[in-house]
Amino acid sequence: MFQISIIGLGLMGGSMGYALRGFRDCVRAGVDTDARACGEALRRGAVDRIYGSAREAVRNADLVIFCPSPRHIEQGVAELAGDFKPGSLVTELGGLKRSVAALAGRALPENVDYIGIHPMAGKETGGFGNADPALFKGTGFIITPIQRTRPESVALMRDMAGHIGAARVAEAGAGAHDAIIAYSSDLMHIASAALCMDYHPKTTRAFTAGAFRDCTRIANIDPGLWTELLTRNADEILPVLERHIQNLNAVYESLSGGDSGRLHTLLARAQINKKELDSR
Repeated sequence: MFQISIIGLGLMGGSMGYALRGFRDCVRAGVDTDARACGEALRRGAVDRIYGSAREAVRNADLVIFCPSPRHIEQGVAELAGDFKPGSLVTELGGLKRSVAALAGRALPENVDYIGIHPMAGKETGGFGNADPALFKGTGFIITPIQRTRPESVALMRDMAGHIGAARVAEAGAGAHDAIIAYSSDLMHIASAALCMDYHPKTTRAFTAGAFRDCTRIANIDPGLWTELLTRNADEILPVLERHIQNLNAVYESLSGGDSGRLHTLLARAQINKKELDSR
């Protein structure tokens, strides 16, 4: 019997539980501090059993998936380091990898493996009530092994990515992951939030269309989680944010100076870059 224990049954953990149904004939176990989420996850079939504590959940697990914030992931890995089943694999879905990977490499015994994963999926609303069996369909899936990660652990994560429906799988070191995510995720959340920090007072939904929805959807943000994610990746975000501000200033200067030629050049460069990004 292959047991997977999911620590944290919110949006990501609940969706992962749903999506892992039938994977290697596994038993899906779950634990969460929210008793209501545990009950709903069991009732709706996101997990096959519920444990009363994370310590109980990991002792017989062949694969442990941590789903809370990076700070709580680190805390859980450190506190449970002596409880993981020998030969098991510990992974986590956090949006930051460097500090988690470093902690796991130090804290876990040699007979317990670690690998980071980052399904590039989510919603602007969290909690188990928003968990979705199809959340990972057609998405990207990043695997971040460390030096001691066993090849069979990488293979297991690739198999799991295929089972949950991920369409694009990539491997990266923890540092490279955090540097790229600073642009592809962190900056996107900053830009969306900035658009909603102020708005025209007479704006109504009648004045908005797809562009507005696309650009502002993720401004409905979890301030606590994203404060942690942004501050902990600040050294990677700040250079990216600085370039973004420079680009905005270039547009501002083109408009304020009536320089339509420069503005056209900037927009044409953006169009070319977008097409290149879509082809990768």
